[in-house]
Amino acid sequence: MVLDTATDEAERLYERLHWVKAGIIPQYALMPDHSFCDTSYYYKILTEHMYGTP
Repeated sequence: MVLDTATDEAERLYERLHWVKAGIIPQYALMPDHSFCDTSYYYKILTEHMYGTP
């Protein structure tokens, strides 16, 4: 799974949930005030052990 976020609070939450930070893209996200900010990307590998087989 992959996600991205633009806030420090969300980064702390995802890291507590064992998501792995893959990198940052500068000036990527558009904020509500129409300014740009950096975006952090995270990933998490799902395994059969965690979720069973389809």
